[in-house]
Amino acid sequence: MNDLYELKDIRCFLSIARAGSISRAATTYNIPKATLSHHLRRLEDALRVELFVRKAKGLELTDAGKEFLDHSSIIFDSCENAVSAAQRAHSIISGRIRIVASSAFGTSLIGAAAQYFAAHNPQIDFDLQMYPNDKIIAGQFDFDCMIFVGDPPTSSLMRRKMGDVSFGLYASPHFIERNGMPTTLDEINRCDGVVYMRNGLPELWRLRQGQRIVNLNPHARFNVNEYWMAKYFAVEGLVIGYLPDFFVRYEVEQKGLVPILAEWRSDDTPVYALYPHHRHRNPRIMKLVDSMCSQFDEFVRSPGYRAVRIDYGQG
Repeated sequence: MNDLYELKDIRCFLSIARAGSISRAATTYNIPKATLSHHLRRLEDALRVELFVRKAKGLELTDAGKEFLDHSSIIFDSCENAVSAAQRAHSIISGRIRIVASSAFGTSLIGAAAQYFAAHNPQIDFDLQMYPNDKIIAGQFDFDCMIFVGDPPTSSLMRRKMGDVSFGLYASPHFIERNGMPTTLDEINRCDGVVYMRNGLPELWRLRQGQRIVNLNPHARFNVNEYWMAKYFAVEGLVIGYLPDFFVRYEVEQKGLVPILAEWRSDDTPVYALYPHHRHRNPRIMKLVDSMCSQFDEFVRSPGYRAVRIDYGQG
């Protein structure tokens, strides 16, 4: 190939691919936009292919760009592995880890995991991003590790199960005071609820007692696409929520939420750590995965953020 390119061109391409746009890459990695554009243009000229197409929300990788991303990432992974091997000889783990997570519980799980790992590895830096499940697997993300809630679709990614979460029904004492304590499933169906929208579809309130399985259908007073918003409306006493136990443990302990029909439980939902196969040799990434799997119960016991009801306007 007559046209030459440098590793700097590839590194700029990776920065743009990770950020999703030249502007975001410039801000995230503190590289002038003109520099990023120059190196991307030189790389595309050298390869004689278009690596990105412009979309309304940024840049999208072409098929050629996806292939180039997969293979070019290995170059820098190999460099990082060499550095990690040298550092391991001196018991030092440093560098930056890119973690993506399902937006379902991303703030709780990814925050608790990163906080724990950062405390034990002070020379590690983090890039943390959250995306909906449908985009996180099909997306064009370059990452070291992914936290995925649910059963991930078949892919080339390696996986390790971190643990399970389960759901139940919860309401605040204020809701119960105004509406009474529901004692049957039919009463739940007549109550106001907050419904999580998963990929544009309402999440089923699917519960089990022994061999009996039911799908509840409360009045969806609020449709939301974020569990923190769902918990907020439940704590405020406006609705019943179908929420994971770990996510409301603090609120239940503080009497901000009360379990409803506690004998009815959802089936367990698994949580996985996924990572590209070539990261398996990176001690920094494997130490992170080991930590997230071994400490999962601790993470879900203390997600770090809590919802507390405030009576506005009262003295």
